[in-house]
Amino acid sequence: MKLIVYEAPPQNVRLELSVLCGWGAMSTKVDLLERYGLDLEDAVRNLFDKGNWRDLLDLSARFRSYSATNLLLLFSQACNRGFSPTLVAGYRAWQRLGRQVKRGEKALFIFAPNVRKVDTGLDLDSTGNPSEVVLGFRLVGVFDLSQTVGDDLPQPPEPLLLDVESHAIFELIERLASFLSMQGFAVGFERLDAVNGFTDFENQLVRVRSDVSSSQRFKTLVHEAAHVILHHDGVLSRAQAELEAESCAYVVCRALGIDSSSYSFPYVARWSEGDVELVNRVVRSVHRCAGKILECLESWENAIQW
Repeated sequence: MKLIVYEAPPQNVRLELSVLCGWGAMSTKVDLLERYGLDLEDAVRNLFDKGNWRDLLDLSARFRSYSATNLLLLFSQACNRGFSPTLVAGYRAWQRLGRQVKRGEKALFIFAPNVRKVDTGLDLDSTGNPSEVVLGFRLVGVFDLSQTVGDDLPQPPEPLLLDVESHAIFELIERLASFLSMQGFAVGFERLDAVNGFTDFENQLVRVRSDVSSSQRFKTLVHEAAHVILHHDGVLSRAQAELEAESCAYVVCRALGIDSSSYSFPYVARWSEGDVELVNRVVRSVHRCAGKILECLESWENAIQW
């Protein structure tokens, strides 16, 4: 079987990709989705029909480690069944946690990699350990917490509510400003008349309104950081760029426990004009951008024990 390199690997590490069907023949993700009766476009159509953009963003904040493809798969399947996923795991994983999938519940399918360790002299990473080769992807079934019964789960630490003047939110602002500085942008806080903030790509400046609460300054700084990450080439319409930046800010705030009730978004059908591929690109851009910003804040999150 031919293996296809899909990413530039580090020295002595080989990463290869093919997508496998259950019996080992070469296939594509599209083939697998069709075999299981799944359709990523269905998730986008749900956004058109039901206007639940905020629900998808909530899912993005909740499932940070998932790829955008898996996010859309979860969203589409759960939306069609009338619920929003909160915590998902495989059948056996739930049993190890003392819970059992309810009789008659159907799995939600997501992609998982087929990984094999290569133990040859030519395939060792920098630590001398065998490198891992991604042979492809398979669809695996997971179940949401609401589809199970059994022992109560340990409650994870609640995210801090950073919608007040607090030391934590000042630290987050400082860390994000440092991130933007590393991207070559000078960040400043000053009185602004008509806007909460703006990004000047020509002069590589980010300005944020100073005479507002610390939580609002943070929200605005995330919004402008999204512009820096996503819109440096200036190819998007202003409406799409603002939607992506505001959506990214919403996801970050939701993930960190910052009050996000004031956010509002235009109906998807209106700004996309029914363009399925456009919505797909926006979802992926927002999810990736929010993940990058949260990653830069992650060491601070660990320090305050989320």
